Amino acid sequence: MIAEIGLRWILTAVFAATGVFCAYRCVRHGTAATRVSDALHVLMCAGMVAMAWPAAMTFARIPQTVLFAAAAAWFAGALVLRGGAHRDHGSTSHAHHALMMAGMAWMVFMMPSAMSGMVMSAPEHGGEHAGMAMGDGMTMSGSAPPHVAIVAGVLALLFLVAGTGRLARAIDFGRADHRPNLRTAGLAVESAMSLGMAVMAVAMI
Repeated sequence: MIAEIGLRWILTAVFAATGVFCAYRCVRHGTAATRVSDALHVLMCAGMVAMAWPAAMTFARIPQTVLFAAAAAWFAGALVLRGGAHRDHGSTSHAHHALMMAGMAWMVFMMPSAMSGMVMSAPEHGGEHAGMAMGDGMTMSGSAPPHVAIVAGVLALLFLVAGTGRLARAIDFGRADHRPNLRTAGLAVESAMSLGMAVMAVAMI
């Protein structure tokens, strides 16, 4: 859950936009396998939007965990089938997608544990309260359990590195192509999703 209301809206806009792009690509382009992959990303973006908001962050937690774990297995299977001696951008992309789906499954499942160390309270009159503002007069203080914080920190770092790499590739392809195209846009969208997930992972610490 994102405590800062402004950041919450920014992440909502980012994941809504990336979800719309994946839905468009699913309908208009690609093979059956790539359409399945795009549909899974649409569901992931919807899940990330829900996770950012207190009212929906634990909605259908177990079904979501199962869904995104299966999605991670889907991309891992695609990686194995494409792997071996033919490592290329497609293989790297499958690995990145598998990581995002596995990270999503873990975040959904562990959200209650992450929130268990948080304390919700109203700010004291005339005083300061150490914590994160919730935007509705409430604050959230405390920290996640150590095992949750460690995994969340590792995921945040992985998502940050992967997202930065995707962004660099998108910029390189954009310069080479001299005009926007689906490949460049897809890399930019992957970067936005990965960097957004890095922020969500940090919020669990």
